[in-house]
Amino acid sequence: MRRFVPTLTLAALALASTVAVAGDYRVGGVEVRSPWTRPAQAGMNGVGYLTLANVGTKPIKLAAVESPAAQSVGLHESKMTGGVMSMRPVTGGLTVAPGGKVDFAPGGYHLMLLGLKTTQSVGGKVPLTLVFADGRRMKIELSVEAGPPKASGASTDPMAGMHDHH
Repeated sequence: MRRFVPTLTLAALALASTVAVAGDYRVGGVEVRSPWTRPAQAGMNGVGYLTLANVGTKPIKLAAVESPAAQSVGLHESKMTGGVMSMRPVTGGLTVAPGGKVDFAPGGYHLMLLGLKTTQSVGGKVPLTLVFADGRRMKIELSVEAGPPKASGASTDPMAGMHDHH
């Protein structure tokens, strides 16, 4: 019986690591890692998180994000200044240098899914299209999770109550 338990544990760890990277995407020099969102009701606003990495040799610029699941999607940034958290839209896109990455995570950059058309329930998927300045389009899905995926190491969302004001 003792030999079975370690084998089962290793099998469970292998499965967990497979699941953690199952939602990653790569097109050319662009990688999207751990895309996720929180549950939200239709008619409300949602928020999307991911890591955007440039594994290519030229800068990439995320110009816009689209989704059939929302009336619009905006790039936003949250910042803590003088003990006050504020959120503002990112205008002009977001550039990632070769070898660099941008984390869209609670308390920083994030995607605002404005005017959700359907309810986002745990276990569901939300389709997105990332639109780059060079015309490239990358289709991904956000996994609807109750909290950050284990692989992301992200903390809880300090902005959780602020996303409904748009």
